[in-house]
Amino acid sequence: MNGQSIVIKGEVTGAEDLVIAGRVEGKIKLDGCVLTLAAGSEVVGEVSAGTLIVSGRIEGTLLATKRLEARATAVIEGDVTTPVLLVQEGATVCAQIEMPARERKPQLAVAV
Repeated sequence: MNGQSIVIKGEVTGAEDLVIAGRVEGKIKLDGCVLTLAAGSEVVGEVSAGTLIVSGRIEGTLLATKRLEARATAVIEGDVTTPVLLVQEGATVCAQIEMPARERKPQLAVAV
């Protein structure tokens, strides 16, 4: 979605990365993909993505299964679940945050 004057109300689903520059009200589901909210964008609703990169404003229930990055211009409000949270100086985060442990792959040990 490219355009700050664009407003979407409803549900956005997909299986590829997405950049939002406008406003979305509703549900966004991009399993395993990267969702990027550009500076000046606004999202209100339920969001689920692999990686969530926020430079705009987002409010709601957020699930980032890999990581959530709050850039310096980000405003995040709501309930956040993510195993990795990166917050740049200047970002505003007013949220309940749950950080479950990431699944770790067993490492192969070789005896010599």
